[in-house]
Amino acid sequence: MSQVTTGFVIQPRLSFQNKRDQVLYNFFVSEANFASNTYCERGQLKIRVKDLTDVFGHTDNILRACIKRLVDDGFITKKRLKGSEGLLITVNNYDEYQTLASYQKNKNEVPENLKQPTMEKNNVFTFFETTFGGALSPKMAQDIGNWVDDFNGNEDVVIAAMKLAIRKKKAFWGYVQPILVDWHNKGVHTLEDVRNLQNQSRREKSDKPKEVIANTSQGASGISEETQRLERIAQEKGLVTGEIRDTYVDF
Repeated sequence: MSQVTTGFVIQPRLSFQNKRDQVLYNFFVSEANFASNTYCERGQLKIRVKDLTDVFGHTDNILRACIKRLVDDGFITKKRLKGSEGLLITVNNYDEYQTLASYQKNKNEVPENLKQPTMEKNNVFTFFETTFGGALSPKMAQDIGNWVDDFNGNEDVVIAAMKLAIRKKKAFWGYVQPILVDWHNKGVHTLEDVRNLQNQSRREKSDKPKEVIANTSQGASGISEETQRLERIAQEKGLVTGEIRDTYVDF
């Protein structure tokens, strides 16, 4: 990390795919050298992923995914150092961001170096806020973040469960959680795993004789076996589910 421990830095207001990316980027900006020295150049810092896990409490995979997104979106560049020295991180446009004059130009003029990257991917937190409605509470953000961790940082899996809930007109977190529990128990790790699981479910249903489907698809209460199964999972995990319905959908 930086050996400069005094002074101040300017944190630019940028748009990120992931709240973790934003926190990590702000950390890089605050730790980067403000002036070049024998340690590294201005706007650079040396860091090991292991040290980041100690600071943020996330797994190596989660942090490596954050760093990759920051590189892909043009916020930083990285260089692998020899041996166990870790990574050399360079904050792109550092000089522009740390110059007050950059923020005093015409309000309608956006400096080329300060233009935001285009974000094409959905972010699990912003997706929840825009489709489920309302701002995320700290507890809800932590719950969602924990599920992303459980799926090895694959936000698309959690977003897929949210989309499923929306398509079933059950846009609340209590519907999403038992689906995630079910997928996790079945070894789902990626969005492709979700698709394969859904396709398998479709094939199993199509292979059943029609009369069997008619007799077994719903119980005496009129609730499908799939619904009852998910609600049992939710009860075992102590989740509030509301009313669960058939979970097959294309992604």
